[in-house]
Amino acid sequence: MKLTKIKIIHFGKLSNLTFSLPSKEIDVFFGENEAGKSTTVAFIKQILFGFYLRSNKAPFFEEYEPLAAVSPMGGSLFFELGGSEFELERLWTKGDKSKKGTLTVKKDGHIVPESLFFDNIQNIDGSFYADSFIFNQDTLAQIMKLTENDLVEQIYYLGAAKSTEFLSLRDKFDKEAGTLFKKLGKKPEVNQLLNKRTDELADLSQKQVEFSDYKVLEDDLNKQRTEYLKVQSEYKENNEKLIAAKDLEQKLASYKKYQALKKEFKEVNFSEKDFDLCQSLVVERKNLLASLEESNSQLKSLQESDFDQKQAEKLLLERSSFVEWKNQLENKKYELDKKKKQREQLVALYPFLKKLEQLDANELQRATQKISSKGNSNKSQFMPWIIGLVVMGAFSWMISPILTLLLFILVGYLGIKEAKRKASIREDKANLASFVNKYGFDPNKQNFNLVIEKLNQLKEIELDINNFRSDIENLQSKLQNYTVNLGRYLQQSLSLEDVNEALNNLELTLRQQNVLVANKASLIANIESLKNKLEVINNQINDFFLNAKVKTWDEYLKLREAYFINQEQENRLNALSENFKEDQEKLHEILLDENKWQQEIADLKKQNHQLEVDLTKLNQNTAEIKVKMENFANSDEIERQKQEIETTNTQLNTATSKYLAYVLASQIITRALDIASGERLPKMLVASQEYFTLLTNGNYQAINFGKTIKVTDRNSKKIEIKYLSRATKEQLYFALKLSFAKQIQDEINLPILIDDSFVNFDHGRTENIMKLLEQLSQENQIIIFTARKALADALTKHVLTFER
Repeated sequence: MKLTKIKIIHFGKLSNLTFSLPSKEIDVFFGENEAGKSTTVAFIKQILFGFYLRSNKAPFFEEYEPLAAVSPMGGSLFFELGGSEFELERLWTKGDKSKKGTLTVKKDGHIVPESLFFDNIQNIDGSFYADSFIFNQDTLAQIMKLTENDLVEQIYYLGAAKSTEFLSLRDKFDKEAGTLFKKLGKKPEVNQLLNKRTDELADLSQKQVEFSDYKVLEDDLNKQRTEYLKVQSEYKENNEKLIAAKDLEQKLASYKKYQALKKEFKEVNFSEKDFDLCQSLVVERKNLLASLEESNSQLKSLQESDFDQKQAEKLLLERSSFVEWKNQLENKKYELDKKKKQREQLVALYPFLKKLEQLDANELQRATQKISSKGNSNKSQFMPWIIGLVVMGAFSWMISPILTLLLFILVGYLGIKEAKRKASIREDKANLASFVNKYGFDPNKQNFNLVIEKLNQLKEIELDINNFRSDIENLQSKLQNYTVNLGRYLQQSLSLEDVNEALNNLELTLRQQNVLVANKASLIANIESLKNKLEVINNQINDFFLNAKVKTWDEYLKLREAYFINQEQENRLNALSENFKEDQEKLHEILLDENKWQQEIADLKKQNHQLEVDLTKLNQNTAEIKVKMENFANSDEIERQKQEIETTNTQLNTATSKYLAYVLASQIITRALDIASGERLPKMLVASQEYFTLLTNGNYQAINFGKTIKVTDRNSKKIEIKYLSRATKEQLYFALKLSFAKQIQDEINLPILIDDSFVNFDHGRTENIMKLLEQLSQENQIIIFTARKALADALTKHVLTFER
């Protein structure tokens, strides 16, 4: 596997850079300090295995977010593997919660699963790559800080994956085990728990001895308590009797008072219900008497009047007729004026109606028929015949004189007829002129039916006018009569205009009179009703007096007062009897011999006092025993001690389990590292001796591993590594680490990155490491980052340069 191209988009201080690595020699990057060499090493490692952001920082590679705050962060690596090109692109943008960036793997330009690439490097992680293939000042400085024993382990277990982490974890387990137990220790937890359990067992033995004495005292205490309970029960029983006696003593006073009041008590025959009813009747009677007096007074104040109510009611009843007559009169006058105007308009349109007004329609029709029955044409009917006959006679004279004679005779006859016609016409004209002069219209020019229609219309109007005049006269007569009668009743002269106001006054007077009459009738009826009610109420009151055996209301009030006094005494008796209701028989016996009962109370008090003395003595004895028992351990303390021992045993078991787990885990890790390193370690040691001899120009021939690391010089002298110079120690570590990379190249063949790791080498050591690297570059890709220009030029002709 060979890295052929590095493409940086944004990473740390670097942006938009591309490096091609076509050389088959060692690839060398040259740049001054801070030019970006270590950043590029970190870029290669983080594109392969993920960015280290925030909590994911690597031990030797810090965050490399772009300094210019641009996005995205990352880039691509191009590898040549098995005739194909793999591109690994990893990008990270703001908001990406993975913090490792998004990886895209392409094979020959096509996106493929990540496993297609990482299966070829056995799916190692970034820590394995950094431990095995990266050389820089940080890793060398870490080696220099290790103790000799730690260095032996680092070298011995170099063949195991993640050996550094496992060694750190084993040391952690050893440390935790040391905090739990040490053979001669006192502070570790297990040591403290063992000592605690020993002390607790001794305390338990002592408390068990004390417990036997405690049991003897406990038996005495139980006897005292039994006796105390017995005396206490007697005291309680006696005290209850004494309390009951005191209670009877108090009730006895109430009983005596009850007996005295009972002798004074007298029954009173009184009904509160009857009294309340009677009282309401008395109040009602008083109110009725007041109402009766007031009604009589009002009745006297009403005086008789000479007002003729019937005549007034008749006049007011005819008021509606008066109003109707008046309205009719106005309407008739209006209609009369309207008809007169219609007559005037009709005559103005047809003036001939003035002459025809007095005529009968039938007479007019006969006269008109006479005029219109005669000829009504001036055109001659005979003239055409006469002219025709004359013409024919002139022609017939030549043919037949007789015919001509006959024709002339006929012409003469016709001439006579024509003369008579003309005379008739003259007579008709004279008759027509006389008709027009008499009737005012020409029947030949005027439509006779229209004339008759208008004449009839005029006569109807005249008839309506006469009727209206007659109605008006009749209505005026009625109104005048009504006005005269009203004035006579009111004894005043009235005009037609005064009638309405006079009627209003009369109506008001009538209403007032009606009210007076109604009031008088009402008062009379009310007085009669009040008298009836008074009679009924008086009878009811007398019945109540009879039942109560009293004669007057005052006697009834005194009886009520005596009843209330009686009720008060009865309530007092009931209240007193409630105090001793259940003990009445006992109290009666006590009253029969009160001295004997007083002696019984005195005896109870004396017994009670003696029992109190006994209880006090028993309490003192119990307290003394309890004080003695407090000095000895009881069963609770023994149980508590046993519980404490059990708790300590549990804690001890837990701590011991943790201790054994830590020890076992440490041993398992050591054994696992032994197994993991066993396969490659012999081959790695052989190669490392060869590389170490080459690097030291043969000054050291062998590396010896035991409890400590020793190297054999050319004089066969074994020297401990603590006496070696720093540069020689670094050469030893280079030899071991490069030999490991050589041993795993068949499974994991990734570029070896060397970042300015020769700063402590002199010229001779540098040449030796260059020779070794050239030898290894035949099978492993080696990329060197250096700030030494001469070293870069000596290694290759194709130096990749960083520009600042």
